[in-house]
Amino acid sequence: MHHTQLALTAAMQEIEGGSIGYLPVSPLELLRERVLSAIEHVPFYRELYSPFGAVPSGAGFLDWFQQLPIVNKSQLQAAGEARLLNPCYSSSELIRRPTSGSTGVPFALLLDSRVFVFRKWRFQRPHQHLVSSEASKLTYIFPWDFVVRTAQDARKPAANGAQGEAPPPRTPARTEVRELKEHTQRFTAMAKKAKRHGTDSPPEAPQAQGASKAITVNSLLPPSELYAALAELEPKSLMGFASVIAALARWMDEEGLRLPTVQQVWTTSEVLSLEGAADIRRALECEPLKIYASNEFGFMAWQAAKDALLQVESDRLHLETLRRDGQGLAGTGELSRLVVTDLMNDTMPLIRYDIGDVARPREPVSVTSTLVCATLDGLEGKEADMLQPPDGRSVTTFQILGAIKDTLPHAQYRVIGLSPERYVMQYLPGVGFEPANLDATTARLKSILGEGVQVLTHRAETIQREPSGKLRPIINLARIPVGARRKLAEQLGVFHLLEVDEQQVAREVVSAALAKVLPLFKDTGALNESLELYADLAISSLQFVQLLSTLEKELSLDIDDEDLLDAELVTVGDLVGFVVGITRK
Repeated sequence: MHHTQLALTAAMQEIEGGSIGYLPVSPLELLRERVLSAIEHVPFYRELYSPFGAVPSGAGFLDWFQQLPIVNKSQLQAAGEARLLNPCYSSSELIRRPTSGSTGVPFALLLDSRVFVFRKWRFQRPHQHLVSSEASKLTYIFPWDFVVRTAQDARKPAANGAQGEAPPPRTPARTEVRELKEHTQRFTAMAKKAKRHGTDSPPEAPQAQGASKAITVNSLLPPSELYAALAELEPKSLMGFASVIAALARWMDEEGLRLPTVQQVWTTSEVLSLEGAADIRRALECEPLKIYASNEFGFMAWQAAKDALLQVESDRLHLETLRRDGQGLAGTGELSRLVVTDLMNDTMPLIRYDIGDVARPREPVSVTSTLVCATLDGLEGKEADMLQPPDGRSVTTFQILGAIKDTLPHAQYRVIGLSPERYVMQYLPGVGFEPANLDATTARLKSILGEGVQVLTHRAETIQREPSGKLRPIINLARIPVGARRKLAEQLGVFHLLEVDEQQVAREVVSAALAKVLPLFKDTGALNESLELYADLAISSLQFVQLLSTLEKELSLDIDDEDLLDAELVTVGDLVGFVVGITRK
């Protein structure tokens, strides 16, 4: 842990010094320490990596590392907090960060407070590099929970919540001021309009309110109040959710308003539509640039100019770009899966973690004499949200949004994949909306998705955001875990449009659950329902309990004890029938 301690010390010194650079520690040494520590202390990784032998040193380490299994959210959620947490740390002393659940599988991540503070501090890199060294000239536009909680306040859910559970979501009133005695280092205590925003300073370094702090404005405010808060703050840089800043810019343009102090805008966490980018250029009079960030890893990469590559934070993140078919590293410019390892998170390590995003890798760049940073040619959405029509092609978020932007102005919209053959476009009309444009839009979508595809339209009462505040313009239900699929379809108001083969869905759920519980069972897609659970699969009593627990997670429901007592579960087919029955309730 020698290099990890050096990195943490350097990180705290960087914050205290107020100038963002790069950690003076070898990323390869940090990577090796993460693996060694995980094997020694974390049961999940110890078991996962046991077939691969001792961790080699020297030149052979990276080749060995690239053979290790890739993990995803579903696996981590199924493993449970106890098997993922390094016992050298007490959960009551850590900060709990729920992930957004944008892939249908949310889970909570526990972080050392130093890592938590440092990853938030690094969000200031683009502003410092291009605009100003004054943090107060940077304004974030995010939900309150992005910055409002102090480290001490953020620890409370970890101490008081149940094991493995994220704290319940909090929906603040739009102009609410949180309890000041709990957030004395987080709020600018001004009257009226200033109540809309809080400050973002490291909890370990309390300072007087003033120039040292970046400001956060609540992204849940309506555009008029958001504008009023920003006009008062007079920021030079804005950073926040793409859809929120685009909606603000559209409103400003309609009202003939401007924010003359703003020199640069960075959008993150969502795909910025072509229409939204044009709105930002008109109203805010600057070129919107991109930031890549996530709840799992914080600030990850940023763009310094229009058409520039995204530069990855390679001093604290190890990024692998893999072919989407799973066959090795992707080539330069090839659309690829992003697999990330956090080099500083020792509490609940994320090692070779499939974050679910896709992008195109480019040549790395040298930023110091010893550090080379990976680069990405933009981001093209989430792997789970890419639409896959019957001909096997992958249709990206950019392709869909570009088509809708050209044919359906004056409306909010979202495209939902029901199956490879069926899609629905939800829309919420705005001022100037022309219903006749719907036919042109569906025709354009059909031309992109291919022959034999059905595109429905559905007028929605609202286009809802996720609990994290993000707006997902494309959702492919066909690639959402089965249990979460039904629940999400109900939330989106499209469950009645799903053509569900309950028997097939139950087979998929049972097959996946058996594969997770029984080491020798292979999920081949062809389930033999005549196999007996005890005689043929040799399932033990403990494994049967684990199987039921896995089914509950796959189905996102609790299995009633009475249902279980009434069931006669002898064969795999009996189990499939049982799943069909409980999901109909």
